Amino acid sequence: MKKTHISLLYATACLFLSGCAHTVEESTNEADKRYFDAWLTLNAPGVKPEGLGIYVLEEKEGSGAEVTAEGYALVDYVASDLEGNISSYTGSETAKQLGTYAETSYYGPKFWLTTDGTMQAGILDALKGMKVGGSKEVIIPSWLMSYSTYSTGAEYLAHASSSSSAIYEFTVKDFTKDIDQWQADSIVRFFSNPTVKVAGKPADEVFVKDGAPMTMADTLQAGFFYKQLVAPSDTTTFKNDTTVYINYTGKLLNGLVFDTNIKRVAQDNGLYSPSKTYGPVKITWGEKYSEITMGSENSSVIGGFALTLWQMRAMEKGVGVFWSALGYSYSGSGASIPPYSPLIFEIELVAEPED
Repeated sequence: MKKTHISLLYATACLFLSGCAHTVEESTNEADKRYFDAWLTLNAPGVKPEGLGIYVLEEKEGSGAEVTAEGYALVDYVASDLEGNISSYTGSETAKQLGTYAETSYYGPKFWLTTDGTMQAGILDALKGMKVGGSKEVIIPSWLMSYSTYSTGAEYLAHASSSSSAIYEFTVKDFTKDIDQWQADSIVRFFSNPTVKVAGKPADEVFVKDGAPMTMADTLQAGFFYKQLVAPSDTTTFKNDTTVYINYTGKLLNGLVFDTNIKRVAQDNGLYSPSKTYGPVKITWGEKYSEITMGSENSSVIGGFALTLWQMRAMEKGVGVFWSALGYSYSGSGASIPPYSPLIFEIELVAEPED
């Protein structure tokens, strides 16, 4: 374990800079470096730069898989500026401390893609070579908070667009080279989870086939599973342009409800809005699942939601589970759905509502 104690005495860097009263023509990064070096002298004396020029304050070795380039690291983190102001984080406790906690937001580790140009160079420099289970606290100078790709720290200092220096504390929770396989494995583990409820029952009681938990062999297409909960009243396949009505609830694998058209479910999960109309939603069938639309405006729906509907018939109730390629992929959606999230949709076909 490597550890360096720092005292955050945040004084102005000008106390350590000669010629502060003189006008000096210099690049933004050069000015930032003068300030950053002065800040280090005051707050982290003796800490030496590593890699591209990051400063490791504390490090705990992990024992799992090593983080390499061209992969996906699942990370818990807190980021702050040099004055200690937290700018981003993943944990619910941090949100509660800051007074920003929301019942409908996802809290937990998120994936970082460990490829040049997809994340800031200094963060990637700190992350690569770590092992799952390991943690690190690191100071990253502003010129390394860049998405540009150069070979040396000097090149970043000379060319990268200036940002803000940052302090990151992060723990690597997992690492994979194959994000689809990681999600598929997560879904299969979810099928044996007794703590998350689906349609009012523990997941390990719902996702059973022939007396055993469902497996990858039960996919209906890559990354997509469907489990019937209530048999249909009629098994006739819907024709193109048929109108049906549904109730639905969307969840993450951890049970967080992120969307529903059912008032009671919305109220129970902090989603209720008095400005929203709750009740059965119109679905218009297509010639293929990708042409299914929702609502009076015939809005398109994500692939996994449409595939779930495609399995269903009149008055059927079922649940679809699918990986992010059929959902919100690498972007996620809002504060509730992080990138690369498998999703669950409980759907019930219901009677047309009366006017």
